[in-house]
Amino acid sequence: MSITPDLLSKFELLAGLPDAALETLAQIAQLEEHPDGALIIEEDQHAEKLFLLLSGKIALEKKVQLGQTGTPRQATIDVIGPWGAFGWSSIVPPYTYTASGICLEDSKLLSLNGSALNAIMQEMPEVGYELIRRVATLIRDRLTSASSMLTYFLSIVSHELKRPIAAVENYVQVLLGGFAGEISAKQSRLLERSALRLGDLRALISDILDFARMQPEQIRADFELLNPQEIGAEAIEDVRLAATQKQIRLKAIGPATMKPLVGAHRRLRQVLSNLLANAVKFSPEGSTVVLSVHDDEHTLSIDVTDEGIGIPLEDQAHIFEDFYRASNAETVGGAGLGLSIAKKIVDAHEGEINVQSPYEPGKPGTRFTVRVPRNLPLPASFISSDQGTVDPVSDPDGE
Repeated sequence: MSITPDLLSKFELLAGLPDAALETLAQIAQLEEHPDGALIIEEDQHAEKLFLLLSGKIALEKKVQLGQTGTPRQATIDVIGPWGAFGWSSIVPPYTYTASGICLEDSKLLSLNGSALNAIMQEMPEVGYELIRRVATLIRDRLTSASSMLTYFLSIVSHELKRPIAAVENYVQVLLGGFAGEISAKQSRLLERSALRLGDLRALISDILDFARMQPEQIRADFELLNPQEIGAEAIEDVRLAATQKQIRLKAIGPATMKPLVGAHRRLRQVLSNLLANAVKFSPEGSTVVLSVHDDEHTLSIDVTDEGIGIPLEDQAHIFEDFYRASNAETVGGAGLGLSIAKKIVDAHEGEINVQSPYEPGKPGTRFTVRVPRNLPLPASFISSDQGTVDPVSDPDGE
């Protein structure tokens, strides 16, 4: 096959370039043929060539690993068809492929040596600028498409998984309530543990969905005038069953009444529920978990304190990162998303969240502190005839 400027002009990446540039590129292009299943480029390897696909299909795959201890898997991020291109890393430092390219069928390609192509781009700066602009546009479109597809996929999966889980949870609660006949103490304990595991699975699905679609503007759109005590009471109830299973005492400390706060009720509850769930999960049986609130004119401060295994110092700078799990938490279930989601929610409230572990010298345990400012604005769409007061609720004793 003769490699001509006319042939190169059919590729989206090169269409419309000056004839002189196409003629020069034709001189460095090499024809390659690869069978079905062949590995063309490999992720993290030195990038030497940019490829133009004449016929066949190429799957671009990327290694995906959730956290330090997750199992690495290959995920397809795109499929390239005829007249497409891949291997941009050969012209962009540090010249390392960011994905692997595998033939899905017998394929014919044109390869352009990255060093030679860079030299041409330097000799013809206008051509070089146009090529880089097109590469950036194609990558942007690919990332946008992948992000939208991921969110859509997770929404569908979450919905389909939550329905059967909710149904099974209802059946378990019916059995625990004795509505299907008497059950023994041993059966009751097993059913309670089953309910906990189902709750963990439902929470994990929700965390993954939140991770994919959570944006600050979405959180702020739910801002309303709320009562902080209600959020604390609800969060304690969210973890009460898990605490009971481990004979952990839940204790709430705070003022009898609190000033109203502007925030997203469901999301702030999620923050406290995540912190309390972690505290219960990593605490020994018979210990105490404390939720304490400090209320002042400008800031609401909330501490969640436990007597658990603690967080190694070297991990504390990373625990709010997506999918990160502390080195001493490998044997405990979870995806490493709870704290990162909590931080996203607190950030959307213009607040801060930090950790102390240990929080007292010579004692085990961890303390998370959340601070949220009181002067946040309500969304423009918020309409209320009376925004000035919030009826206080009794302070939950959690015991």
